[in-house]
Amino acid sequence: MLSDLAGWSSWWDTLAAFAALLGALFLPGWLVVRALGARGLEAVAVSPAVSVGVIAAWATVAQRLGIGWNWLVLAVVTVVTAGLGWLAVHAFGGHDPVLSPRRRLLGRPDPHVVVAIGLGVVIALVTILPAIGRPDELVDSPDAVYHLNRIRLFLDTGNFSIVHPTFYPNGFHAWIATGLQSGAAPVLPGTNVATVILAAVVWPVGVVTLVRHALGTSRIITYAAGLASAAFVSFPTILLGWGVLWPNLMGTALTPGALAIMLQAARGAKGRLRRGQWLGFAAALPGLALIQPNSLVALVLFALVWFVAARVRAGVMGHASWVSVARDLGAVAVAGIVGLVVAPLVSERLASTQSYEWTGHISVWSALVEVVGGRSQIPIVLWGLLGLIVLGIGWIVFRAPAAIPVVAIWGTCVVLYVMAASSTAPWTALITGYWYNDKVRLASLAAVPGVVLVAAAAPAVRDLLLKVPVLRSQVPAVTVVALAVIPFATVVWQAPTRSAMLDGFFRPDDPTRVILSRQAQADLAVLAEEIPAGEGLIGRPENGSPLMHALFGTNTFYRSIPIPDTGDEHLLGTGFDELTTRPEVCQALARHGIRWAIDSPHVYWLDHPERSSGLFDLALVDGLEEVRTVGDYTLYRITACGLA
Repeated sequence: MLSDLAGWSSWWDTLAAFAALLGALFLPGWLVVRALGARGLEAVAVSPAVSVGVIAAWATVAQRLGIGWNWLVLAVVTVVTAGLGWLAVHAFGGHDPVLSPRRRLLGRPDPHVVVAIGLGVVIALVTILPAIGRPDELVDSPDAVYHLNRIRLFLDTGNFSIVHPTFYPNGFHAWIATGLQSGAAPVLPGTNVATVILAAVVWPVGVVTLVRHALGTSRIITYAAGLASAAFVSFPTILLGWGVLWPNLMGTALTPGALAIMLQAARGAKGRLRRGQWLGFAAALPGLALIQPNSLVALVLFALVWFVAARVRAGVMGHASWVSVARDLGAVAVAGIVGLVVAPLVSERLASTQSYEWTGHISVWSALVEVVGGRSQIPIVLWGLLGLIVLGIGWIVFRAPAAIPVVAIWGTCVVLYVMAASSTAPWTALITGYWYNDKVRLASLAAVPGVVLVAAAAPAVRDLLLKVPVLRSQVPAVTVVALAVIPFATVVWQAPTRSAMLDGFFRPDDPTRVILSRQAQADLAVLAEEIPAGEGLIGRPENGSPLMHALFGTNTFYRSIPIPDTGDEHLLGTGFDELTTRPEVCQALARHGIRWAIDSPHVYWLDHPERSSGLFDLALVDGLEEVRTVGDYTLYRITACGLA
């Protein structure tokens, strides 16, 4: 167990994990969408969402059939899924006969696209990896406890089902656990590698694909897209540590690729390619839903806003009669209102999500400053980013009006943020409740259309510079300068802010914000050696002991922070100190195989002492025998209840 804490101080040590996780994320989905007839950069960009759908859905089916999940099963179901897709496509006319098999398989790669994506990847890695520090650094955020423990549970049991141990979308955990079945890394560094892949690989690929479909395929747009992928602090930087909302991180990172292939299918593709892209888009939807359902809701919202904005523009331009435009908008409005009202009535889980209430509501103006100026979770306005967004909107309106729907999508995200940040009215929760009424999630979502606006700033700057007479003959140099404005106004200017944010997530100054320090992990590793395999351990979750399961495989009773307020979890949390006098406490301990208890003076800030009142000061509890103290942690053997 101590070996799990050693050997992961360098990111170079994680190259095998990078390779395994990248393969599991891109290859299955790419084979499936290629079989469906999708091709090109769009097929690559959408493949992670499809891969997650294949892994998460088939893993649940495999569990129902009594089959453990592994790489061999993934290979088989990928072949089956791709084969079924190929047969279905050929039943309706097959692939485009004009293309050669080589072209159909590999497409026609554009080296400028490859370089643009590479720029985004490199910038992201350079800004993210040093700020995180070591690959085995623990992000001190409560949701990390649940996510890491679920990944460990999947690995230990081979059961990757959506209902294991209880219902929760399994896409994020199933993908990571699949990649880590290769043995390339333990859970903690492996999960950190996975989040870096989402932020530094999947996101740039999707952004470049989306921007090219929204603004065109010129070289300046292509390179600007790669640079723009690293422009925002609100995404992916915040979601690398805040929450920690890893499934939201994954869903948002996959959204640009799915939106791009939808746009190509709706606007640019012809014939069989159009059908293939639509099928590729449809294949991505289950994966998005199984990662985080609000990702699917966001994609539907973006599609509807795009449609509404496009129809209004058609009316303004005289391309469609206002009667038909009004009819279409009315249908969308009716469907949207009915959906908003009915959805929480038929879904108890959605109604629960919409009931989340966050304190600290602010004024509408303050909310606008936060979302437009990038000041969410940081103390300053990001003036460089704000200037690029303004330039990008202006260029789109006057030079690329076909992309005005992107501005409308961004405006919709701004409105959602303002509603979540400033409103306490019940009706607003019907709309923002899909994102838990959480403005941080919505700030991250706004980065999806936001990258298009930032990329549009590059041609805007170029056009402005070319108005200077002395520069009119220096187009290549002016283009380079215009592109350089994006990283200098964002990545370089924001570098201290971005680095400080990640440093605060992974190395908080406040000790109560630390779940488990590196020394505490080493101390718990020693105590974990004392506990026989499979025997249960109980202790206050706020002392960090639930992570003994994720880190060392210890059978901890609590695996999240804080304690649930129902069932045996609540019974033992409030009544453990009465185990010698309350038979129901002994019965609960026996049901869960709990033979050990752990105590520590350390308390994490998300503390609910009323739920764990029976687990305080275990040295004073009858029926326990002290075994060993290491650092701040003391291990006890339960001797009461006939459990000695």
